[in-house]
Amino acid sequence: MKTKQKYFFIIAFLLTSFLSNSQALKIQHDLVVAKDGSGDFRYIQDAIDAVRVYLPNQITIRIKKGIYKEKVTIPSTLSNIAIIGEDSTVISYDDYSGKGKMETFDSYTLRVLGNDITLENLIIENTAGRVGQAVALHIEGDRCVIRKCRFLGNQDTIFAAGDNARQHFVDCYIEGTVDFIFGPATMLFENCIIHSKANGYVTAASTPKWVNHGYVFKNCKLTASADVNKVYLGRPWRSYAKTVFINCELGKHILPEGWDTWGKAENEKTTFYAEYKNTGDGARTSSRVKWSHQLSESEVNEYTLENVFSGKPNSAFNAFWNQVSHLGITGKVDTSYNNYTAYLNSKKSHPVTTIVPEKTLATVSEKYAITYGKIGNRALLLDVFSPTKTSQKPLPAVMIIHGGGWRTGNRTQHYQLARRMAELGFVCFTPEYSLSTEALYPAAVYDLKSALRWMRANAKTYNIDPDKIATLGFSAGGELSAFMGVTAENPSFEGSNGNLKYSSKVQAVVDIDGTLSFVHPESGEGNDSKGTSAATYWFGIPKKDNPQLWDEASPLYHVGAKTPPILFLNSSVDRMHAGRDDFRKILDQHNIYSEVHTFADAPHSFCLFNPWFEPTVKYVSEFLKKTLVVK
Repeated sequence: MKTKQKYFFIIAFLLTSFLSNSQALKIQHDLVVAKDGSGDFRYIQDAIDAVRVYLPNQITIRIKKGIYKEKVTIPSTLSNIAIIGEDSTVISYDDYSGKGKMETFDSYTLRVLGNDITLENLIIENTAGRVGQAVALHIEGDRCVIRKCRFLGNQDTIFAAGDNARQHFVDCYIEGTVDFIFGPATMLFENCIIHSKANGYVTAASTPKWVNHGYVFKNCKLTASADVNKVYLGRPWRSYAKTVFINCELGKHILPEGWDTWGKAENEKTTFYAEYKNTGDGARTSSRVKWSHQLSESEVNEYTLENVFSGKPNSAFNAFWNQVSHLGITGKVDTSYNNYTAYLNSKKSHPVTTIVPEKTLATVSEKYAITYGKIGNRALLLDVFSPTKTSQKPLPAVMIIHGGGWRTGNRTQHYQLARRMAELGFVCFTPEYSLSTEALYPAAVYDLKSALRWMRANAKTYNIDPDKIATLGFSAGGELSAFMGVTAENPSFEGSNGNLKYSSKVQAVVDIDGTLSFVHPESGEGNDSKGTSAATYWFGIPKKDNPQLWDEASPLYHVGAKTPPILFLNSSVDRMHAGRDDFRKILDQHNIYSEVHTFADAPHSFCLFNPWFEPTVKYVSEFLKKTLVVK
């Protein structure tokens, strides 16, 4: 008997020890979920359940393409997790209020209770249909970032829970019928499409009285199904609801009065519903309810990222509000980097540097300040340089992308290069794009792909061959040029603005001292201890906090069989070549043509100045004649 008791206590001790230390056995590294068994788990919830609570560092759960019919919860004890899908990763369920004893708040497909959660490239849907309240996303975690996701449902698609929760939606698509964005959280929506599937209400905020900002929509587009014509911007679920639309495009389905009181006249005194410089048929303010507001220039300045998300966040989200003033998202265009400042800097280390004279050419026609798109109400402009000699056949085209660390610079940077290339028979376009003072990655990519599609849409006007288009860029523009080449027609990087029926594919790429990898050992980006590198400003988050994002933004991450021929022109600054040799090895594997020309003892900005300018023109024109002009 004593022996049995002895074994019993030993087993009990071991079991207790195991249970008390079981959290130490939990996973704290990146995971892959795949329905076909090729990952670490087949089910999303299994992967989440396996993760260690209160993670010290962010991990990523990558979900491979497929439809995952699961009801998923990220508990409040989990934080610092990025859940990233592929192009067609769907999380789907069909619960709804009234199904058994279920209520609205139980009907979710995905419920996020943890803080510092990132969702990216996911489709989250509730397929219950028009049966009443049926939530796709229930999110009450604080400091959550949602990028490039689609939320599909009907009534109550997104429940923004948590009185003190703050959530940032970027480049998302959200659809529904009635009150399809509702709840008490503070939410900032940027560059999102908000689609009404039936007459009803877009928002139903229940902002607590003590909260300064409720829902803020900036640069969003409100669309509707063809038969929808009576939609309100919002109605107050609770008395102190706050909702603001800034620089948004409002479709004709938005009613002239704009806002509703939910049948309670006293809500006119407590709610705050406001707009600022919206556009579209639904943006006319003459018939708006008198108790709504039109923001002044000074008032709209209150709605910065920093102010909306003021607080003390954890490091995983510091890019969005704790460091936002440090990152300098001012909403203003920074043109402090220009050819003259670059000349002064280059002259210090390379006394032979001289300025290339700016002069027009009789053989080149120039057209300036043509609008190809918009950022809110700001027009995005480009200039066109083309041969004056008429051609019976369409000419090859070149998009020339300026540098400046994704943060500064100006489309005028390469005017002289555009003139020389036009003189040689190419039609050149010099577009501007969103700098990191205006919007974070990948907004610049969206803009430039929109410009490229615009070029194809206007091919006849400018006599260009839509099947012979190249991108050329210097420094940050070189990285963007290469990135456009390797991500052509990838829906994750197309954006939603302008001429979407046209292709973003290019037939050749010129990369002048533009990095190919932000995470390569040779790259200097993001290795500074203070987190003030140009790329950190652009991504809005230090490399150590989200290395996956830095990798995704690298052209080297995407190079493959569909990459076009590419020319590399490099200075003697080694870190600007990061990833180039690895990139070329992949090109060689697919028999894709590439060239490299390195200018010995040349500064980073060599292509802007003599004695390197004319050799640059020579290398570029010869490469493009090989790859564009000759089939």
